[in-house]
Amino acid sequence: MQANMQNARTCLRYFKRAFSGVMARLSKAALLTLPVILLAVPSPAQSGAIVSASCPCGYHRERMNLFGGLTNFRTVCRFPALCRKARAIALGNLLDPAAGAGDCPASDMVFYNDPALAPEHPGPALVTWNLPDGRGVAALFEGGYLCPACGRRTLTFRHDGFWD
Repeated sequence: MQANMQNARTCLRYFKRAFSGVMARLSKAALLTLPVILLAVPSPAQSGAIVSASCPCGYHRERMNLFGGLTNFRTVCRFPALCRKARAIALGNLLDPAAGAGDCPASDMVFYNDPALAPEHPGPALVTWNLPDGRGVAALFEGGYLCPACGRRTLTFRHDGFWD
């Protein structure tokens, strides 16, 4: 019986050493390969932002694709604008404001980044976009904007996701 116990202890010591050696090799391999895996996995490119606008008066506009995509970010930066004539939000190109929008001529548009339309107490930006060639940053805040329908500063924007 004592011989069996001795054999069991010897066998247990052998497995402990073998197991700890295997674990040490696995942990070293994980430490070496994890950074490679993390760097190799592509991260999703978040190009333009999708936002919606609403006002307590009942005005709303859903799913506006803002800014630019991977193929046109140097020439296009779609941004919400107040279309005075239509009393609605239009999407104009901040990089070519004279072009107007399909549903609003440039002469009737005022972009929501204009100081006259900016919220009084903006807080943190909801979405931002770095304009090319050092032209600054286009930022849209959550609320306090002039509503195109009722004319009060109760229009809010909501971030709905990203597009490309």
